[in-house]
Amino acid sequence: MRPLLGALFGIVAFCGALCAEMLTPPAFTEEFARALTRALPSSNVSVAGEFRLTIKETDGLVRNIQLNNAYNEYKLDPQRFGDIVQTFTAMFSQPASKAAGLDRTRIVPVIKDRQWLDELHNTLKAKGVAQQHLADRFNNELVIIYAQDDPERMRYLTTQEDFGLSREALRTLAIENLKRLLPKIEMRRIGGVGLMSAGGNYEASLLLIDDIWSGGQVKVNGDIVVAIPTRDVLLVTGSRDRNGLKLVREMTAKFMAQGPYELTDTLFRYRDGRFTKFGSK
Repeated sequence: MRPLLGALFGIVAFCGALCAEMLTPPAFTEEFARALTRALPSSNVSVAGEFRLTIKETDGLVRNIQLNNAYNEYKLDPQRFGDIVQTFTAMFSQPASKAAGLDRTRIVPVIKDRQWLDELHNTLKAKGVAQQHLADRFNNELVIIYAQDDPERMRYLTTQEDFGLSREALRTLAIENLKRLLPKIEMRRIGGVGLMSAGGNYEASLLLIDDIWSGGQVKVNGDIVVAIPTRDVLLVTGSRDRNGLKLVREMTAKFMAQGPYELTDTLFRYRDGRFTKFGSK
């Protein structure tokens, strides 16, 4: 623990000079790699591309990190560079044997943009890494990524792990866990648009809980239409509400520009128990 604390304090001191001016994406990636190298001396940290790092552990474990969201957080407050690095350090400093342990009660479904998954797997393939993230199709634009949500970190699961469950059973288990782990779901109105909240981490994953959408408690003009511009934002309006649709598109563009954790600017219509792409932009 003392070496880790020393490394974290070192990060704070190291990052002080970086807060004087905004780093460009390439510079941010390089500085982030240097900071992680100082904090994780037993690991091999290398730059794989803009906003992409690879961490190779001494036991052969390879981790690939996307820094897009970290950079979005940094842009909001450059003084937090050190805090952001510390968060990543805490995630990757625990032993791999502990990280590999599966707790079925903490497996949850995470909604992601299909492009995000394709780009990640292409990057891994180009590096000769056979590891693939465990994912299911949700619709033509979105996928379900399975993760273990621990109090200290989130770990995306891979196809190489043995769950002892069929894919259908895994999805059912993950959704039930999500329902149990979520705080109270609330929705407030902004103009003619509903803004749904559920703790800030799994708003997009609420699309998987059919009871929310089929139970009649979400009242709109026409079919339910949703937008998930970021991980923590879920906007709701009706397919016949022109003003609501206009506002949803405007809010979606604003949230994606501000970040972090952007997902997609596509709108989705709920009909016959499914979310599919809605109209044109």
